[in-house]
Amino acid sequence: MSKLVLLLALAQLPTTVPVGEEPLVDVEPLHPAFRLDIRYATKDNFAKVKAYPVAKCLLRASVAKKMVKAQRWLDKNHPGTYLIFKDCYRPNDVQAVLWNAVKNTKMRRYVANPHTKTGSIHSYGAAVDLTLGRKGQGELAMGTPYDFLGKLAEPRHEQKYLASGQLTKKHIKNRKLLRRLMTKVVGLRMIRNEWWHFNLDTAKKIRKRFTRLNVPLTSAAKPLKR
Repeated sequence: MSKLVLLLALAQLPTTVPVGEEPLVDVEPLHPAFRLDIRYATKDNFAKVKAYPVAKCLLRASVAKKMVKAQRWLDKNHPGTYLIFKDCYRPNDVQAVLWNAVKNTKMRRYVANPHTKTGSIHSYGAAVDLTLGRKGQGELAMGTPYDFLGKLAEPRHEQKYLASGQLTKKHIKNRKLLRRLMTKVVGLRMIRNEWWHFNLDTAKKIRKRFTRLNVPLTSAAKPLKR
């Protein structure tokens, strides 16, 4: 695919979900325990730019159902613990805003280039960034803030930083609970660079199953069919 053809294709990414594909679902109303802390709707993020016009968490219906299942498991096994959503579906235009903020810096390796054939899995509605909170405690300590770009946030380096004292047993315990919940309980996939990020499936399978979208966050999401 030539660069010109690719650019034309990206300019025509759908602004509505294609017929026959899973809808984008508004996650927040699905469970009373859910909390939102959508950082890209503020300037409190690594890029220091407000990229979203609204603080909203939209996910493909199958992913949204898994979030409800995860919260119900927490309700049963860890009462008072709840999901806090940091980022969900991300329109390709928003991905471009983030990319432009880092493309000339060392942080570029953490942000998918929206001008490529594949782009970000967030733009397919099949990736979610989240953490855990607990009643009376607030957000659980994970050793780094959300969106910390560095090895301390990478699951593959946890034992190294536990040994050096930069991560504590409590940090690791909280991260493992989140990972167990997302991978073992509901079947998502973790990635090696971010403790908070989980995908519905492999990137290849997601791209085969879903279309990359440029649906505005202000668009009405479909209700979840139970």
